[in-house]
Amino acid sequence: MKRTLGKGFALVLMALAFMTLGIKAASLSADNEWENYVESSQKMRKHPRLLLLRGEEKKLLKDIKRDSIWSQIHQSIIDVSNQLSKQPYNLLTRKMEGRRLLGISRSALRRIFYTSYAYRTTKDAKYRDYAKSELLNVCQFTDWNPNHFLDVAEMTLAAAIGYDWLYDDLTLKERSIIEQAIIEKGLRPSFDNHFNIKGDNNWNQVCHTGISCGAMAVWEQDKELCAKVVNRAIWGEPFAMKGYDNDGVYPEGPGYWEYGTSFNVLFIEAIRQNFGSDFGLSEIPGFAKTGEYITHMCTPNLGCFNYSDNGNGSTATSTAFWFYRESRDPAILYNQMRILHRRNPESITQDRLAPAALIYGHKYPLTLPGQPEKLAWTGDGINPVYVTRSGWGYNDAFMGVKAGTAKANHAHMDVGSFIYESHGVRWALDLGTENYNNLEQANLSIWNMKQNSDRWTVYRYNNHNHNTLTFDDQLQVVNGRVDFKDRKVAYPGYASIDLSPIYEGQVKNVTRRCELNGMDDLKITDHIETLNKSTKLTWTMMTEASVSIVDPQSIKLTKGEYSLTLRIQGVRGKWFVEKASPYRKVENQNKGITRIHFVAQLGRNTTTDLSATLSK
Repeated sequence: MKRTLGKGFALVLMALAFMTLGIKAASLSADNEWENYVESSQKMRKHPRLLLLRGEEKKLLKDIKRDSIWSQIHQSIIDVSNQLSKQPYNLLTRKMEGRRLLGISRSALRRIFYTSYAYRTTKDAKYRDYAKSELLNVCQFTDWNPNHFLDVAEMTLAAAIGYDWLYDDLTLKERSIIEQAIIEKGLRPSFDNHFNIKGDNNWNQVCHTGISCGAMAVWEQDKELCAKVVNRAIWGEPFAMKGYDNDGVYPEGPGYWEYGTSFNVLFIEAIRQNFGSDFGLSEIPGFAKTGEYITHMCTPNLGCFNYSDNGNGSTATSTAFWFYRESRDPAILYNQMRILHRRNPESITQDRLAPAALIYGHKYPLTLPGQPEKLAWTGDGINPVYVTRSGWGYNDAFMGVKAGTAKANHAHMDVGSFIYESHGVRWALDLGTENYNNLEQANLSIWNMKQNSDRWTVYRYNNHNHNTLTFDDQLQVVNGRVDFKDRKVAYPGYASIDLSPIYEGQVKNVTRRCELNGMDDLKITDHIETLNKSTKLTWTMMTEASVSIVDPQSIKLTKGEYSLTLRIQGVRGKWFVEKASPYRKVENQNKGITRIHFVAQLGRNTTTDLSATLSK
């Protein structure tokens, strides 16, 4: 019989409702108690018991031999493993980057996962020997840096996979070393308040998953502790998964979707395999739809709609194959196959979890699926997004628009911002994420989301340098939040937003309408009502194109053989064109990026309708 979250999940939903109303959910937070979904007396299957079960290599290898793309993906993992296993080994060292060991933990996960996979699928002892050496090496680190617990979670997952997959080839002494490391450096520190077990972000998903996989790997060594870890994760991950409950939108953006969701599905996979149920996690509202979200966030030129702390790049990812297996919706694989065909299958080795793609998807041939039927998509939640496109080819036009708030995890002051692509060029872009460590080393408090935080002095984070509006050189209001007012989810299509809460006290009312018309022209219309004071308006757009001012209302953008004209109507003002130069040397220097801004002075108690069109 299929077990679900039952009473425990009902309590979670009650707690989330209470939080929405500002009421503390004392019944869940008073003593951190959770239901016993699994019992410590649970008899676990033999090793390997995580992801690729004992004997499943044979079926996997048989399937991938029938498909040239799967064969190339498999071989690319073997090729990486060949490089890693060359002697003398270049083993990892416990080298911190600022306050993080995360880079080392991620390298360990990639190295151990890849070479353990290579050993299980080839039986070549050189891969086993390297994987064992790296595994024992990291297990002898003094600790896995519990002060930044993502580091511990990823290292625990690395150790869990290595221990589980190499179990029969480990001596009793080697097993003991690894077991002790997983328990003492992974499982036990997870109860020392190093991460928010009810967090609503990727930390929850990554930390619960990594630690729980460690618990499932070494279950027999401390059954009570391991059951407690797994039960806590089954109870805790829904607090993060509630973020999908708006058509599958991930509040932190596409890059963090890949991070949080990839671990989330690993956890679901592992508990299904070991306990016969995912306890209703896969049925949490919106989760099944999130494969569609990530499909539509990928742009025609294989970038992504990189709002918040996200870079502009789409990569082949193991997670998409899990959602395809669950839904059998070929549209989910469309961009994955474009990436693999355009950049070659080796590109998937950028993903440290790449072997999981073969585990999830090897049964299904990787012929290029038909294009998705939908040309537009939208989703709500704390950070609503809207996208529309003229087609699914490389040269097609694409517009993405963001509503929401600057208060969300990893958010920027990018409310009302847009991106635009056509002919493979990102004409209007989002600068994306910054190097967290560089900013932290400069003693900037970038995780403080308050209005006067250092975070909003970072060039890439504030509204002055996003494709949105600024009034009197002020910042957007952090506590403001907006939804879409109206939208046509089609091509041609549009989305309109009432931005007034984001500019409270700066103007009386402001709405923005972003439209991609049937000629692939982008049109941005801003309706602004001022207060009883003269107001400076700044309309901004960031671009990678070359820029030249044509006249007081027009600018020409050129990239390669293509040119567009940006034309503003409805108000008199002045163009300013400058390099996107940051405020500090520690910030990304934004080479090749130009900041265009149009500045106009608006009278008191006036109404202005500003129209900006980007067209051939």
